[in-house]
Amino acid sequence: MHIFLLGLFLFLIGLEGSKKGVELISSAGFEGILHKLASNLPSSIFTGIIVTAILQSSSAVSIVLISLLESGLISVKSALAILLGANIGTTFTVQLISFPVLNTYPYLIILGLFLIILGCLTFNKIKMLGFILISFGIIFAGLNMMSAFFQREEVAVFIKYLLIKSGNNVLLNILLGMMITAVIQSSSAVTGITVSLAVANLITLPAAIAIALGSNIGTCITAYLASINCEREAKILANGHFIFNIIGVVLLLPVFDKFVYFINLTSTSLIRQIANAHTIFNIFNLFVFLPVFNSFVRFIGGEKG
Repeated sequence: MHIFLLGLFLFLIGLEGSKKGVELISSAGFEGILHKLASNLPSSIFTGIIVTAILQSSSAVSIVLISLLESGLISVKSALAILLGANIGTTFTVQLISFPVLNTYPYLIILGLFLIILGCLTFNKIKMLGFILISFGIIFAGLNMMSAFFQREEVAVFIKYLLIKSGNNVLLNILLGMMITAVIQSSSAVTGITVSLAVANLITLPAAIAIALGSNIGTCITAYLASINCEREAKILANGHFIFNIIGVVLLLPVFDKFVYFINLTSTSLIRQIANAHTIFNIFNLFVFLPVFNSFVRFIGGEKG
């Protein structure tokens, strides 16, 4: 068990490290970038996608958005649009790890150390780039450790038993993904665990997709926690994010089997299929809401934004 926990710890530390590295390398500052780019709906969504793809944390984006709302620097409408884009951007992590790059972590760490040394002698931003590469190396190392844990015979037998019991129960797997993500507060980490199970051939595509759907709902808990002592606008944003994600899951449930069939066609690799499902679902959800976005903002009480 300690191998899995250490792997998960390294994965989370790597995510946090890459996030901090990008924040430091940006001379304009994370909050300033969000404020300047959130001028209209398309640019807000695009900003959410790009910033979250770089930071690998929709939770971090939601927390910053709440601070901007509290300071009056951004509207509820713009903040919610950024979060809709963040749902897509956060799938960048699983898209990256779905390629055969997990075993490159020693080279990333070595290259990162070289750039840090070079940065100490030249430019500080080169040092930050090295820090980011080391963080990615740590992410991949953590995923390798989790995969090794799941490949142990006694663990594999237990997981197979659990997945056989819940494998055909979509709602149960959605609930499982939601609860784990709410506790860990990282949908990327939950998806990383799912990919590790796929590497060990211990999970089916329908179960993996259902867990990913649940993680989309569970990740909303961060915004709720951050908005507890905040003003009305922050609470509206948290509610809007939750409603948006849960409606997307509900809309997909009636065609879940057809969605699984479609995802099967996107790749022959289970890991790639999981990554594609995560991204395609969030793009689908965005396009469902775009025609009614303004009405949705009014519905949740953010019409002043």
